[in-house]
Amino acid sequence: MSYDLAFWYESGSIDSTMAFRKYDAMTDGESGVTAGSPKVAAFHRDVLNAYQNLTEDTSEEEAEQSPWTSSVHFNGECVLVTIAWSRRSEVADALITMAKNRGLVTYDPQQELVIQA
Repeated sequence: MSYDLAFWYESGSIDSTMAFRKYDAMTDGESGVTAGSPKVAAFHRDVLNAYQNLTEDTSEEEAEQSPWTSSVHFNGECVLVTIAWSRRSEVADALITMAKNRGLVTYDPQQELVIQA
């Protein structure tokens, strides 16, 4: 079981319905869903500095210690993460704080919740 979060830049406020539409398009691999921002790239670096990404070279031991159930997705527009259920509180709270510090929106699809920066 996992816990998903999405992060991206919005120039204004966004409601949960529009956030879900964007999230749905992002998870379908669409591009141009939202404007890319250097803030998203900086946030992606923050995430990888805090938590090692899963790659083909990740050892079994490293994978077991990782908070991710799959690789962190970054395409210039958004960062999508899939957190192991057992680590959701710890990691989600840290990521939400990092996103706020970078001025990004967080979307929690489990709760249909938008957290503005």
